[in-house]
Amino acid sequence: MVITGSALFIEPGSYQTVVERLKEFPQVTYQTASDSKTEIVINLEAENQDALEELCGRLKDNIPELVDITHLYINFEEEVDKILGRD
Repeated sequence: MVITGSALFIEPGSYQTVVERLKEFPQVTYQTASDSKTEIVINLEAENQDALEELCGRLKDNIPELVDITHLYINFEEEVDKILGRD
């Protein structure tokens, strides 16, 4: 499992639309937004790095108001354990 803390940069004036569309993705947990409502902090959960990239692609494809996604942190602990045979 890969878990991120990520920032979504969105078009001004699109906050409510983006928040509603995020509800369509069960892998996304909303955390907070900037005062200007042009940055949203979320958590993403995916099975692995490939699934995370696929999820980010689907978010960008389905939410045209989404300008960019930046991962602030990524927890790979379970993935590392699998590689090292500690699972």
